[in-house]
Amino acid sequence: MRTIYTSLYLLILSFLLAPAAFSQQVWFKTDTVTSVTSKGTRLLNPWAGGLNASQFLKMHLNNDSEEDLLVFDRTNSKVTTFIAATDPVNSSKKAFIHAPYYETLFPQADNWMILADYNGDGNKDLFASTSLGISVYQQIKTAGSWSWKLMQPVIFTKGFSGNINLQVSGTDIPGITDIDGDGDLDLLTFDFSGSYIELHQNLSVEKFGVPDSLGNAGNPVFQRNGDCWGNFRKGEGEDFVFDVDCGVVTNPGGREMHAGNSILLQDLNGDGKKDLLVGHVSNEHISLLTNSAAGLIADFTSYSNIYPTKDPVLLHIFPAAFYEDVDFDGVPDLLIAPNVPSNDLNSTDFKSSGWFYHNTGTASKPNFQLVQKNFLQSQMLDVGENAVPAFFDIDGDGDLDMLVGTGGVPGTNGFRGGFWLLTNTGTAAAPKFDITSENYLNLPASLGLFNLKPQWADFNGDGVADLGFSGVSLSNLKLEYRYIPNKAAVGAAAQLNVAEAVTIALPAELISSDSPHFYDTDGDGNLDLLVGRGQGNIYHYSNTGANRQFAFKLETDALAGVGVNFAGRSPQLAVADFDLDGRADLATVDHTGNLRIFHGADFGKWTARESLLVDVNGKAGTPVFGNYLSVTAADLNGDRKPDLAIGTNAGGIRLLTNVLPVSITGTEPEIGSVSIFPNPATGFLKITSPQTGTFDILTAGGRRILQNQRVNANVERTISTENWPSGLYLVEWKSGGRRLVKKVVVE
Repeated sequence: MRTIYTSLYLLILSFLLAPAAFSQQVWFKTDTVTSVTSKGTRLLNPWAGGLNASQFLKMHLNNDSEEDLLVFDRTNSKVTTFIAATDPVNSSKKAFIHAPYYETLFPQADNWMILADYNGDGNKDLFASTSLGISVYQQIKTAGSWSWKLMQPVIFTKGFSGNINLQVSGTDIPGITDIDGDGDLDLLTFDFSGSYIELHQNLSVEKFGVPDSLGNAGNPVFQRNGDCWGNFRKGEGEDFVFDVDCGVVTNPGGREMHAGNSILLQDLNGDGKKDLLVGHVSNEHISLLTNSAAGLIADFTSYSNIYPTKDPVLLHIFPAAFYEDVDFDGVPDLLIAPNVPSNDLNSTDFKSSGWFYHNTGTASKPNFQLVQKNFLQSQMLDVGENAVPAFFDIDGDGDLDMLVGTGGVPGTNGFRGGFWLLTNTGTAAAPKFDITSENYLNLPASLGLFNLKPQWADFNGDGVADLGFSGVSLSNLKLEYRYIPNKAAVGAAAQLNVAEAVTIALPAELISSDSPHFYDTDGDGNLDLLVGRGQGNIYHYSNTGANRQFAFKLETDALAGVGVNFAGRSPQLAVADFDLDGRADLATVDHTGNLRIFHGADFGKWTARESLLVDVNGKAGTPVFGNYLSVTAADLNGDRKPDLAIGTNAGGIRLLTNVLPVSITGTEPEIGSVSIFPNPATGFLKITSPQTGTFDILTAGGRRILQNQRVNANVERTISTENWPSGLYLVEWKSGGRRLVKKVVVE
């Protein structure tokens, strides 16, 4: 018997990695190739992560001659990058293809980004919002690549009362363009009342003869010119008041002394004068202001809120306009999106929030034709907002399907969340997903909940995984948890009836910003409770009752040492054996946008914490996935390693494939007359023997998760493995004086 144990543990030790090696090791690679179809059409960018409040910008990301596209999403402070390439479906066309590597090159920013060449070298530079105003990054080209260099953390301007940092309201998008035609970039922004546009004129050329000076606090090159700009002010509602004397002069001298506005300055009628498209935080329409004077001293004399005249812009709130060629015909098009940090009054459908107008005219005399209201979103998995994935073999065909919980969409009965079902039409080793339903189980019709977060687990202890989910009640904004019992047999298609949903009473201290996750932390067969708290810490409750009668006892308010942390607020959790050492690990994502894994010891006693996890151009890196994320683990490619799916606030999913160089090889033949199957096990394990006996199940690390379990002679015993981390386990069978050990792989 010693020989059996020795050989088994030598095998286990042969594939365990030393803890120190993990700090340099790539754990995951981004998956951009697993296919998703919708209504029979394959999506070009299914895993791009979704979009909500988009800002559309173009620059050269790769080394070809075609400008590429990046989108900054205000709701999650996230850049998503797309390269212009041949359409893989139609080789005669071009398309924007998601290229996540370039996202890692951008600095973290909030509110807005603008690309413009400030120094005249032909490369677009980056202007970004900061808490102090505006920062400027220069694009540096080196040997076929590029990077950003911070040139000015804060831009200063000479105002009416001295030199100050040039502030832009956090709600606004400014205009950065050459107003006076002298070659340097000027800046337009609404004042903090949201009534007047301020002109901050760039005097770099006037002072130094070159456009590339950004000045400093003691000697700014920007200067406030006039009391306002354009001789108008914002009126009440959606109107504007003209004939306002702004006092702008051609040679400014010195006096400096926001509500929500977006600015696009562009000649829109072909008369050589730059007109304005203005969006306002309280308006549904975009406003066209027509300019009657060219150059620095503009004069706006009329406006229209019906623009374009055919299919005019009509959003719930605060439209912003962008002018870029996105259909590869060389003529810039009009793009409209809501300029909001979150879903105001939950009235915006964020799965359809990017309006694309094709320009059939010219750059200076456009003619806009509405093409779609879900630009880019139609080619990605985008459920609206707050996507939360969960995997289970829902149709019982032997591979994992995907269920996605949604934040919600506005409807006649309010803002309610639901489930999208993506059926795996491929195999367990090569998945292909089809969007089968955008309203699986029709939850909005019966449950007044939003921000639904699903999890498959055996909640009622019958050996079959049920569908659990948390949600926030529309009626009282409290956090609720329910599960729908799965009446199917193990391995069969799920049988779920919403009317049979059971409510689990959560601990009274939990609030709507918390995220429950159930897992059997102590191996007693009952589901315990982990909670990512809104303030950043992780609670661990043991279940002192049974699966049918939950009773929670708080064990710690800082699991894994994760305490209250504003930067890392709203952590979301997944438990699996990611490093395949036979012990459960913890994966977290939070408001920082980063993924972390705790591992290297028994549950809750982890000694290692990794954040350099994802392949970034061949090295382990820390990409930012956005704010308010979710995470779940499952073996998506049949290699017996837990992969990750990260749900985003923007309504999409990012897939990460586990690429740790660890192999689980070889399964044991049947031992004597004891039969243990299936092996590998997916969801359940069965044990039979012609003799009555007992068995223990151990992790590869030696921790017993089941002990002295009885099996009667010729009676099949089924054990649920739904909540077990993927990896290698040991089944130790005992009957009389006979002891046998068998390896079992759980997927």
